[in-house]
Amino acid sequence: MTESPLPPGGDPPQPLRRRFLTPRSLGIASAVSAGAAAVALVFATQMAVQATAPEPGPSSTPIAADSTDENAPEKAETVAPPAVVAAAYDQLSGAEVEYVRHLGAQAPEFAAGVDVFGEPGLQFLSTDVADPQAYTDGQRRLLSLYYDYGTDETVSMIVNASTGAVESVDRASGSQPAPTDAETELAWRLLLESDAASALSEQFATLTAGSSLTPGSAEVELTAHSFVSDAAAFGAESCGAQRCVQLLAQVDGGSFLTTSTYVVNLSTRTILTVA
Repeated sequence: MTESPLPPGGDPPQPLRRRFLTPRSLGIASAVSAGAAAVALVFATQMAVQATAPEPGPSSTPIAADSTDENAPEKAETVAPPAVVAAAYDQLSGAEVEYVRHLGAQAPEFAAGVDVFGEPGLQFLSTDVADPQAYTDGQRRLLSLYYDYGTDETVSMIVNASTGAVESVDRASGSQPAPTDAETELAWRLLLESDAASALSEQFATLTAGSSLTPGSAEVELTAHSFVSDAAAFGAESCGAQRCVQLLAQVDGGSFLTTSTYVVNLSTRTILTVA
């Protein structure tokens, strides 16, 4: 069997001996793209629509701001419902995603949570259509996923878009959906504030003819993965029970910085070295 060649000058895009959940990619100081994340939970399995992206086109995935952004639906005083309520099996629209996120933020469980920056309010992760086969009334329901940094639990919220009611809120521990832009950017900043920064800065300077590495360096494109510890990952045993992220940092579309030996624990804001 022939192994795939490694990219020059750094880590491979998919390091061995690591168990990742679905990756989340974004460009720091450049356009941010959204994708779909497969999320396995105790109480639900959904294809999750990511939190942020450029303005969608007619056939693109609907988006909204991170819940920590000032223009987030969770922080709006009011959000109008969609002009037409979609049928149970219809695709998501940006308008209904914002609407159900705003409705979810009115639930007491949302305000009782803590986001990635330690502020009140759950950290929004994703929204998707709730399985229509689980219901018999034909009404439109969406499933939103959040993370509570106060309890290290993933929170699942079912919102009925037809009636405007939050119908259920469930929690699960040990489940780690893909990180959002806000979580990824914080993980990158924490990594560059750690002892790992010196070696990363030297690599970056070599690859960019002497440029300085900062959290906003436009030459860096990040791919972030939720990291769950397994038998092969020594040094990050808390990951899975706590919210951990591993970063891959590509420079100018070519070489990768050596980041695969580090995991950022966002729950404790510490940098873990894994082997």
